[in-house]
Amino acid sequence: MLASVQMPTPSVVNSPFYDAIPLGEPIPPNEKHAVSVSLPRWQDVVDYEEGRISDILKTGYPRFFIHRSIQQLANVLKCKFGRPDEQAILFPSMQSASECRDFIREFSRRAGGTCDPQVRIVRFCVLAQAAPDGSAPDCVQASNSSEAPIQLHCVLFPGDLWPHAKAFWQHTGLGISSRLADECLRILAHNESILGGCSEILKDGRRGLPAVPARGGGFGRSRYQRPMTSSIFAPASSEPSRAASPAPSTSTSTSSSSTSASMFMSAIDHQEDELTVEHAMYVEERFGRNLPFEQASLAKCALRRRIAGTLLSSGGLEDALGSAPVASVRHGGISEDDVYLFATGMASIYSAHQVAMLERAVAQETPDFTPSDCEAYIKKRGDLSFVRAPFAIGKAICFGFPYTDTLKILQKWGPGCHFFGHGTDKDLDALEEMLENYPRDEPPVVSLFCEFPSNPLLRSADLVRLRRLADKHGFVIVIDETIGNFVNVDVLPYADMVVSSLTKVFSGECNVMGGSLVLNPKSARAATLRNVLKVRYEDTQWPEDSIFLERNSRDFVPRVARIDTNAEAICEYLLEAKAAPNSVVRDVFYPKYVTRNHYDACRRTHQYASESAHQGGGFGGLFSVVLKTPEAARAFYDALSCAKGPSLGTSCTLACPYTLLAHYAELPWAKTMEVDEELVRVSVGCEETDTLIEMCRQALEAASSA
Repeated sequence: MLASVQMPTPSVVNSPFYDAIPLGEPIPPNEKHAVSVSLPRWQDVVDYEEGRISDILKTGYPRFFIHRSIQQLANVLKCKFGRPDEQAILFPSMQSASECRDFIREFSRRAGGTCDPQVRIVRFCVLAQAAPDGSAPDCVQASNSSEAPIQLHCVLFPGDLWPHAKAFWQHTGLGISSRLADECLRILAHNESILGGCSEILKDGRRGLPAVPARGGGFGRSRYQRPMTSSIFAPASSEPSRAASPAPSTSTSTSSSSTSASMFMSAIDHQEDELTVEHAMYVEERFGRNLPFEQASLAKCALRRRIAGTLLSSGGLEDALGSAPVASVRHGGISEDDVYLFATGMASIYSAHQVAMLERAVAQETPDFTPSDCEAYIKKRGDLSFVRAPFAIGKAICFGFPYTDTLKILQKWGPGCHFFGHGTDKDLDALEEMLENYPRDEPPVVSLFCEFPSNPLLRSADLVRLRRLADKHGFVIVIDETIGNFVNVDVLPYADMVVSSLTKVFSGECNVMGGSLVLNPKSARAATLRNVLKVRYEDTQWPEDSIFLERNSRDFVPRVARIDTNAEAICEYLLEAKAAPNSVVRDVFYPKYVTRNHYDACRRTHQYASESAHQGGGFGGLFSVVLKTPEAARAFYDALSCAKGPSLGTSCTLACPYTLLAHYAELPWAKTMEVDEELVRVSVGCEETDTLIEMCRQALEAASSA
């Protein structure tokens, strides 16, 4: 019952100042599920891109660096189901695994490889075994969660195709969560302690990888109620490698007890770790303010309402969840039913692209289609993700310089995209001219994607004019509001779909991934887009990740206000430094000073949520500073006394040489887009303002001496 959940009112406190995190350590320190890694020197970033420090990194950004727990679980399944020359990669659903399989096959063909590489999908079920006396397993706690087993979908493929599989994982963000992997490993370790024995083939799966302690807190807490079987594994099914349908049929094979007797931790280790991990879970729920695992569905409800604007950050969680949904304070009257949660921000962007393409493809045949019409089209096409030609639909448009994987998604799925990389009014003139003179023998444009503002140049597009063009030419607009965030800007009136990475400032704690898609109910295409989502959308956000996202985001609004204040003060200081004689600063990019008129058109002019929030929207917490020489840029970055690594939106200040990190293999091209190698991107946190300004002063001093 909700009445038992008492949560304190969130407040914003000063973030710790991380000024000495060693190379390769997680950010935040000692956080197993950290989504950033420390790269404290400019040379460290170069070495990272050159692959010289892979063995030093304890973690990394999850879409680029596959978490150690996921590697461990994938190795276990590869050893059990794979051939010696195969690799494995894991997904939470058959749909995402099938799309990965199709991507590997298609890009292998394009690279001149075999026309039909042997790519297989194995569905593997993880189910906790009952103790001999029928009692609950020690490693899991009884709850009201589903008793269904965890289903993993393992894509097995020839090892030389790994770059294609890794590209799919990176671009789409559809892979499994590290917390999901940990739960599977804990259950398998528990099963070993019950069944005994030790399988050499599965021991190989953990070789060279750290052990995962058993703990409660995961999915499968009540699964001990199911009858104990003779095998540690539930039946697994292997998809025939010849099939190429979006929803492949599977053949079932049951693993024998002789090959499934154990995992990779002894029962003694399992019992020794038990108290430590159970204590950690107790601390998270009692003092960390986490909802209990059995209330993960309530956490998801709270997230959807918070994103819709109906759950005020200063309001009580209990009251908000106990009340009926209310009209949104965001423009357009959206409700929680218009909000879709994803495991990562890129998964929401990838899904928006897929939804836009599928909506156009089906509507061309049946204008007012139903979900059944959509399903029939998918079955007829036989290509769920539009990765194979021919395409009966037009291209997308990428307006402005986007995050690197957004552009890759638009280029690699569907017929491609028109790229207007500067995102300026001049680019908008060129876009309008292209649309007015579009070849009649080509399918019309399907969608336009843009960030508001863009990363890393913080430019804001003229959304008013883009909306007029979309209405005139019939394409969908998808806006990524991650950088602006919906505390500061309201872009929904100009979009058909709004996507966001909840990993960033919405969470702030740098310890969980998440994404969202908001469907504009006032969009002219809302009905058909919703019908596509009914068919295509999957909620694959791991429940424990939802719990952490919900907890982290309770102070979202006042935290954004604090970050905005800090960032604005730092940028004012840097602009003063730029104006000084012999300054090493060439440019400062911040929405307050870049395309301000377009930003103000979408900037909130009213109080968003609570009395503690500032009046109106700020300019965000992200800025980029460009130094005049490579030597100055290197010295400036090295001297910054803050956390340094990938990601943004963290409660602690986080910096990175963005161009090196995101475009190392294409630096000359990035320069043509005005994204220079000397650019340092800074995501401002909640530290004391004076401390941050002094940090920048010292870094500029070092740059001046370089």
